Amino acid sequence: MTETEKKEGIKSTSTQSVEQQTRKASINFIVKDKSFEKFAMMMILGTTGDAMDTKMNFFFTFWGLNLLKKNFKPKVAGMPAPMKGMAANMFKKRMKKFGIEDPWAMIKDAVDSGNMKLYPCQMTMDLMGIKREDLLDWVEDPVGAASFLEMSNGGQIVSL
Repeated sequence: MTETEKKEGIKSTSTQSVEQQTRKASINFIVKDKSFEKFAMMMILGTTGDAMDTKMNFFFTFWGLNLLKKNFKPKVAGMPAPMKGMAANMFKKRMKKFGIEDPWAMIKDAVDSGNMKLYPCQMTMDLMGIKREDLLDWVEDPVGAASFLEMSNGGQIVSL
């Protein structure tokens, strides 16, 4: 209880410290782009959050949903069309120099630990004719926007 609460006779309703409350809060990301840059952001943020034992929820909607499709290869958005795939391969080679051999394996490890969850948007799947079997086997079942916002309640939401 703070000094102000004591002076004003206010009772504290929380039995947990701010640190405990913060630790339980999740960070929730909306992924709406299929580019290699967004993929790399998701991979770095998700695996770092996992290493810090932070709950991370990623909601994939519109073009971002493509990142969850089996065998999808993201391309660098900021390059001329013929060079987009080549630039992504260049980034992958650079990532290997930093010890990132297989980004998808790192993401799967974070998912397996339970700290990183990947949620496909049900409405986007319906609109684009994407079936559950088109997605990676280890992503969560699809949810709607309302479900994602409900699970994000009390946490931060960041748009990628």
